[in-house]
Amino acid sequence: MKARVITADEGIKHFRLKVIIAVIVLILLSCGTVAATETVVKTTVMCEGEAKTVITLSGEPETIIAHTPYKIEEGDRLITDYFSAENGGFLIIAKPHQVLLYDEDELIKILTVTGTAGDAVAQAGVELKDGDELSIGEHIVLSSDMKLKIERAFTVKVTVDGETKKINTVGGTTEKVLKKAGIILGEDDIVSPAKDEEITKSRKIKVQRVTYKTYKKTEVIPFETKIEYDEDKYYEEVSVKQKGKDGKAVNYYKETYIDGKKTKTEITETKIKKEARDKIILRGSKGSLYGGKVYDKVISEVVPPYRIDLDENNRPINYKKKITGKATAYCTGTITSTGRRAQPGVVAVDPREIPYGTKLYIVSSDNRYVYGYAIAGDTGGFIHNSSTVVDLYIRGYDACKQFGRRNVDIYVLE
Repeated sequence: MKARVITADEGIKHFRLKVIIAVIVLILLSCGTVAATETVVKTTVMCEGEAKTVITLSGEPETIIAHTPYKIEEGDRLITDYFSAENGGFLIIAKPHQVLLYDEDELIKILTVTGTAGDAVAQAGVELKDGDELSIGEHIVLSSDMKLKIERAFTVKVTVDGETKKINTVGGTTEKVLKKAGIILGEDDIVSPAKDEEITKSRKIKVQRVTYKTYKKTEVIPFETKIEYDEDKYYEEVSVKQKGKDGKAVNYYKETYIDGKKTKTEITETKIKKEARDKIILRGSKGSLYGGKVYDKVISEVVPPYRIDLDENNRPINYKKKITGKATAYCTGTITSTGRRAQPGVVAVDPREIPYGTKLYIVSSDNRYVYGYAIAGDTGGFIHNSSTVVDLYIRGYDACKQFGRRNVDIYVLE
């Protein structure tokens, strides 16, 4: 294939085409640069409670307002505090308005103001001291027949974080006063007066900081000692049925601190690592549970949980109180009103006088009958007859009939 030869005329044409393309590119780039220097901004123009939004290229306020139905008339004031030519924002046209200015509940000024609530106070020549507040924000633009009220502050003493501060406030709730003073309350902090209570003059506020510390500790679970009784052995016969063994647990503690001082320690959770094993002592219950003396005729069949020491008259040495009154006997029924099994040693009482579960020792006043250890565990029909204090369960009708009705001494045990 032969190579094509470009003539001089064709070369000149190609060169001119390249120059034209380069010029076009430069023109386009130049146009792009010019466009890039123009900024589109969004501005909201407000006037007498109305608002219009204008989208323009960056420009002066007067130019932007010209795109709205609003006009700046004589006596008006253009507020540009919230506008910039680069970013737009808000333009506010303030009109002159009559304002009623109150100091607390006293009307002190009637004046015409163009601008904001703060302008009205300044124009009236009224001084706002630290903590004083206007009924509306100082930057709020005035409207027709507006009433402004100055609320004067008073001083409240606030004790917090180890120091007492003086705070000027117009009042409100405790929480509002503290928030305005920049005092942040923790969720559990103790505040007096309460957060929702209104603060008045001469009140004091106290904030107590509540903090917590948590930790865990591995501790021993001491074994317990329990006693089992053997009816075939005497009281003095004692043996160890099972050795005790301590357990182990991890306790999770929570300490409460009020203003840095520990006030409470509590266990919030316990994880058992090893169960404790009770020590079991086997003791005889035959014959000598009552002060080492054998009573073959003790009526009660309930075994005392501990040794009852008696004096020379066979009366308990240790007891809370003694009740003397009439006793009767019964032998019917299988389950008592408290759910206990009916048996000698479970007696019927008036629970208003002797509460259920009370441990007793009963003997006839003439010493002929030793009923022995008993538990108040039933209610008898006699409770409507105040002359009877206790009804004793005794096995057999003949034995009940022989006991009859007689005086007894009832010892309420420790």
